[in-house]
Amino acid sequence: TLGFKTPEKTWFCRNVEEILNAIAELDRVRRTLPYQTDGAVIKLNSFAHRERAGTTAKAPRWAIAFKYAPEQAETRLKAITIQVGRTGALTPVAELEPVFLAGTTITRATLHNEDYIREKDIRIGDTVIIEKAGEVIPAVVGPVNSKRTGAEVIFEFPKQCPECGERIAKNVLAGVEEEGAVWRCLNPECPAKIRGWIDHWCSRNAMDIEGAGEVLIAQLVGKGLVRDPADLYYLQVDQVAALERMGPKSAKNFINNVQASKTRDMWRVLHGLGILHVGASIARSLGRQFPDLDVVLNAKKEELMQAEDVGEVVANSIILWASEPRNRRVVEKLRAAGVNFKSSLYRAGATGPLAGKTFVITGTLASMTREQAIAKIESLGGKVAGSVSKKTDYLLVGSDPGSKLQKAKQLGIATLTEEEFLKMCGLK
Repeated sequence: TLGFKTPEKTWFCRNVEEILNAIAELDRVRRTLPYQTDGAVIKLNSFAHRERAGTTAKAPRWAIAFKYAPEQAETRLKAITIQVGRTGALTPVAELEPVFLAGTTITRATLHNEDYIREKDIRIGDTVIIEKAGEVIPAVVGPVNSKRTGAEVIFEFPKQCPECGERIAKNVLAGVEEEGAVWRCLNPECPAKIRGWIDHWCSRNAMDIEGAGEVLIAQLVGKGLVRDPADLYYLQVDQVAALERMGPKSAKNFINNVQASKTRDMWRVLHGLGILHVGASIARSLGRQFPDLDVVLNAKKEELMQAEDVGEVVANSIILWASEPRNRRVVEKLRAAGVNFKSSLYRAGATGPLAGKTFVITGTLASMTREQAIAKIESLGGKVAGSVSKKTDYLLVGSDPGSKLQKAKQLGIATLTEEEFLKMCGLK
């Protein structure tokens, strides 16, 4: 095993019946293991078979996960509180009598939204069933109606933001349709929204600022030192050192980490701005399509939709965010602070035989790995996407192709054999 830790027990199965028996046996013994597990992974044992099965853009075809039904427990719902997120979304949270479930003691669980509470008829004082979604996130499944006493109280959703007292509304993200029952705070200066925004900006997937913990962020916002991400870059050491649990050394380290983040790539800045629907993947796609942040924020809908995986909903969300004067002021403060707006992912004036062409790969290639094929396409000016769409120019088809081939045929997308691809690249 080359020194790597391996599972205490594995099963070698020759048919479906043996696989099912192994899954059942693992279910019986998994709670005795010195770590948590929520399922089994079935893999092809032969490396040759694995190579033949190939991979999709996201996962191998030679391995598949089986998930066990989540554990459940009963407890009493003592109260319902409301959390306000960085987008202003009001999320109801169940405050529970402590109960042990799947390895941890649970005292809080999500109730999703107002409609979920109403549809499940969940009341304060109910005995409720809880489970961990994916063995991780506690959620309330529903009430145990047979244990009601008549003393339970129907929960009334608040009419204003519990954090700042301002007005709340549904479907307020103009031009962006929302499903469900999401109430949002309308106050851009809501402390909860600001804390969430700063936390998101500092997160590992965004600007990756070490030392920006929940307690420090709460103090920075609470003391009025930070009202948006740009304010972080104007903080002084003595201001941070004066906060609780902070001294001159830790304050200096934090300030240094903030200043170091100025050189992060544009896609991280774009992701950190917290624009609805613009996650890290979409931000990277926009970074490949546009040379800098200004071009993104000034682009028209049709221009934004030229980027891979950017549709009308995402484009409208970006345009809406960029139209807000407050957001524009934040961008200008970031610029003045020296935060990088340039994209290193952008290939200006991409040239080569594949310039301007978008490829998708399916199946296993004989002469190169998938990663090598992607590198070759990008070096010749092309782009590689993970899924087939109307924006796809070519589907490169290896052996044992997946469902992408069928979709390409339905959309009339041109397909390439490996030999045709190699000739296109000038390798044959």
